[in-house]
Order: sequence, then structure tokens, then C-alpha cells
Amino acid sequence: MTDLDPTPVLELDRARREAMIRADIPALTAMFADDMVWIHGNGGVDTKQGLLGSIGSGRTKYLAIDCADETIRFHGDLAFLGGITAVKADLGGHLLETRSRYTVVWAPDGDDWRVVGWQSTLLR
Repeated sequence: MTDLDPTPVLELDRARREAMIRADIPALTAMFADDMVWIHGNGGVDTKQGLLGSIGSGRTKYLAIDCADETIRFHGDLAFLGGITAVKADLGGHLLETRSRYTVVWAPDGDDWRVVGWQSTLLR
């Protein structure tokens, strides 16, 4: 992929956050690479199937995902989007509010982009 315009990736990441809040499993399935690794701020590790299963079952309900201080860098065809995220989620009836520094890695897949990795670190 030779087009290094950040706009498509930024728009896709906004759509990813909205899909997580809506628990839109078909949209998330299309956005996440099959071998995606999702590392939560608490150190827990999820696969695509694990994360989608938790969201789809309602065990994890994202109530709000707000991002700030976003930057995007390209290395080869990979897009590294990072910033600070504030998340409100209902985890099995327990309200969780976190603020983290994050990096999400998007990789081209034909004419589309897929999330291949997420890493967040809780801010104290």
C-alpha cells in the first residue's frame, strides 16, 4: 500500500470504537485480523475470538470510548495509531472507568485495513 494518508485509518479507528460500544460483532469481525492480539491495560491478553465472544455475550459492554492526543505513524505499510483513551465499561455488572495510553496497529489487507494489535497501559 503506497498511500500513506492517515485519514482512512483514523476514520476506521473511530468506526471501531463506535462498533465496540454498539457491540456490532459483524463490523468488528471485519475490522479485526484473524490473528489479532489485544493486550488490555491490566495485562490480560485476548484473541479476536476471545474479545468478540466477550463483547457478543454481553460480559463486556463498552459504554464510552474517548480518545485524545492521537498520533499516527507509518512504518512500511503498517499504521501505528496511539494516544490516550478513556474507557467506561460494564464488566459483568461492575462499572470500570480507565484512562490508558494505547497503541493500535492497523495493517493493509487488500483494499481494506485490519487491526492486528492493541496494547494499552493504564495511567495512574
